[in-house]
Parts: sequence; structure tokens; C-alpha cells
Amino acid sequence: MTCRDCPPGSKRPIKAANRCATHHREAQRRRREQAAETRRGKVYGLQPGEYDQIKAAQGGVCFICRRATGARRALAVDHDHACCHGPTSCGQCVRGLLCSTCNKLLGFARDDVEFFARAIRYLQHPPAKEVLGGA
Repeated sequence: MTCRDCPPGSKRPIKAANRCATHHREAQRRRREQAAETRRGKVYGLQPGEYDQIKAAQGGVCFICRRATGARRALAVDHDHACCHGPTSCGQCVRGLLCSTCNKLLGFARDDVEFFARAIRYLQHPPAKEVLGGA
């Protein structure tokens, strides 16, 4: 028996579903990507390809930290929870793509802009430096 995706005459050993290991992994990857695309459509109202368009517009990285690329774990779709209550989004409140850490940070702060303003002030003017002296 030969791999159904390999060229005729190939002698690669079969792994599963009449495919060699290479083509089996490719088929699994395609199924995972399709499942993720379907879920994004159902949960966030994104049309096929819109996730990739948003990611490209952000330079392929998390919008906040600019480090995470989503290579190991896909970037999360961030949306305004104040817009849509319930398990799904209308699609109009999608804000961008974030890594898990940055998405959790926004969730922890409950999208409070003042929280982030205080954090900026804290980083720029640490209170301990004022009390203890120093630059």
C-alpha cells in the first residue's frame, strides 16, 4: 500500500488514513486550521481570511507586546465585552489579536483605561524612588 498523496511509485511507509507521515501531518494541520477558522466565524463573526488580514495589519505579532507571533499558540481574538453579552460576538466589536498574556491583562483590568494610565505613571515615576531617593 502507498500514500494516496505521494507520487506514484513512492515507497514511503503508511502512517494513517492511507498517508505517509509527512502527508498525514499536513492533513492534520489543514484540519486544525479549518476548525479554528470555523470557530472564529461562529464565536467572533469573522469571515474566512479576516483573522489573517488582522494579523497582517498588526505586523504578524500581538498588538500590545509586539513579541508573540502566534507560531506556537494562535493569537487570541480580542473583542469588547461591553458590546456583546453572551458566548458569541457580533463581529463588529472585534478589536484585534493579542497573545494570551496580553489578553489576560486586559481581562484583569476589565478594559479600564485609568488602570493603564496609572500603570504608565507608575513605570515613569516609581513611588519608591521618590520616598527612598534616587533617579
